[in-house]
Amino acid sequence: MYEKHNQFDVTLETYDSIQKQIPSLKETLIHKTCFLAFDGYVDSLYSLAKSRQSATEWTRMESMKTLGELLIKVAGSSANVERILKRRISGGFAPNSCKAINALGLEVKLIAALGYPDIHEVFQPLVQNEMIDVISYNNPGETLGLEFNDGKIMLTDFENILKIDWDLLIERVSVDTIIEKIEASDVMGFGHWSLIPEIDEMWAHFFYDIFPNVKNIEKKLFFVDLADLKKRSQDDIQNMLDLLQKIDTKVPVMLSLNDQEAIDVSKALKNVKNIDPNEANFSDYVEGGKLINNEVKLSYLVIHSPHFATISTKDDHYWVTEGYTSKPRFTTGAGDHFHSGVAAGLGCNLSPPEAILLGNALTAIFVRTGNSPNIEELSQFISKYMDYIEKDNPDFPQKG
Repeated sequence: MYEKHNQFDVTLETYDSIQKQIPSLKETLIHKTCFLAFDGYVDSLYSLAKSRQSATEWTRMESMKTLGELLIKVAGSSANVERILKRRISGGFAPNSCKAINALGLEVKLIAALGYPDIHEVFQPLVQNEMIDVISYNNPGETLGLEFNDGKIMLTDFENILKIDWDLLIERVSVDTIIEKIEASDVMGFGHWSLIPEIDEMWAHFFYDIFPNVKNIEKKLFFVDLADLKKRSQDDIQNMLDLLQKIDTKVPVMLSLNDQEAIDVSKALKNVKNIDPNEANFSDYVEGGKLINNEVKLSYLVIHSPHFATISTKDDHYWVTEGYTSKPRFTTGAGDHFHSGVAAGLGCNLSPPEAILLGNALTAIFVRTGNSPNIEELSQFISKYMDYIEKDNPDFPQKG
């Protein structure tokens, strides 16, 4: 029997309530549209070999710690580490969120860095999908991803991403086109903030030049994923939060933070206790999102990890436990699937805890299969949601 982790834990109640929503959710989703921008990457995802027994048999390096210990041991000399390609796919906030949201049935307006003037072949499935309206205005970045059971290392060439700015966007897309795409959308998503130096200026132009010309802007959702904040100063983070507060006066903002990003945001806020990830039972995260949002005052502030998610509104705060597995098969793109599920849920008028349970379920399926689930698969997982919480099961569908 599931026992609540803390006073904000609504996992059981939300599990019961969302199952009643699933039959009507499919019909609602297919009538929604999402606008996504601005990035794009070609992702080559690898496992590392700890040892090799033959040309066809090898042992996987499961832990980042193992790699770290190896690097420390050979420092001052050299080492050869074998990488085995798992797959080469389209990546980045906009393409990953597009795949996740479109798989649920939503139409997508995608303005992203997929290749210019010619779109890279890895993005062709997006171009050929009749439910995705694609405009590519820049070349993509390139990422070599090393995936482990306890995390991932992303080695990225940002040369093309660093060229993204407002002037380039309007030169190759135009203000009128952006207004048209956003007006046709119910939800809009932007990322990754920390990796695009000029993104604050671009958001400011959206606030002053785009939103005043969009009908019903106050009824839409503006969701944001920040990515690794360690590249940005605390002043940068504070200025970004101030800008999101301003945007929230025009359109509800959902800021999605993973557990590490939440730590960095807490450090940037003077009146918020720094989140310590080493506290037992994730205790600093229990109301960490609530304390952060007391300061930043956004419509929705979300924190997610492989073990739980929380969502804080301006008045309330909720915790939903995740169907965790210690043996994820794929991790690159998991966060994008999470925030896509939450944004889709909020865009379909699910309650805040129902929306984060939807995001949890999308992520849980993705890390087990590497695929973006459709609504039938999502429904199947949600029907077994409590089973996945009670038992660490790396398989979907369940075996046996």
